[in-house]
Amino acid sequence: MMNRFSFRSRLFAVGIALTTLLGGCAQQPIHLDQTESIQNRLNPTWKKHEQAVRQIADWQCIGRIAIRTETEGGTVNLNWHQIGDTAKIVLNAPLNQGTVELAGRPDMMLITDSSGHRQLTSNPEASIEQLTGWKIPITALPDWIRGLPHDKSALIQLNQNGQLRTLNDDGWLIDYESYMPVPGFDLEMPRKITVTRDDIRLRLVVESWQMKVNGKIEPSR
Repeated sequence: MMNRFSFRSRLFAVGIALTTLLGGCAQQPIHLDQTESIQNRLNPTWKKHEQAVRQIADWQCIGRIAIRTETEGGTVNLNWHQIGDTAKIVLNAPLNQGTVELAGRPDMMLITDSSGHRQLTSNPEASIEQLTGWKIPITALPDWIRGLPHDKSALIQLNQNGQLRTLNDDGWLIDYESYMPVPGFDLEMPRKITVTRDDIRLRLVVESWQMKVNGKIEPSR
């Protein structure tokens, strides 16, 4: 069984400041009522974009995540490969501080730490919170990373291109700062995302998207 504190020290105890990555990116309050959100959902540009993204079942996202709480923070490299509802997520801390891998579906995941210790869990969010002390929304992240709401009642605000600008989803605030084009697709995917709730803050910077079309991987750069 993985020890919470050894897990945290191997993966997240990164002795570097986060001011470069997190500075100047303060989360702004979302002033959005339900009526405005419903109107945004009916926006034809948004509906076309959402449908196109949801139809792509095989995708890969590579980038960096900065994690900050009230008392500590760290950065990890992210490699997320999703096929349908099955994910393989590799979190690799810099300076050889360790790698953690999550594999499976939201209702059943295998978590492997840098020492090879494994834990099979039917509640990955609770298991990660137990191991790290941080509540990470693993179930909703596949949607949020792709610029989609997870909950049907989530409040959405669109940018001028008909993509998500801000999202209030199940108590989490998600800010989409920029998007990047994906070759072979008439759409753009998120490049910079900030996710906050209480004292948890996740900052994702995407370096590349890869999507499978007719058996071929199309990368973005």
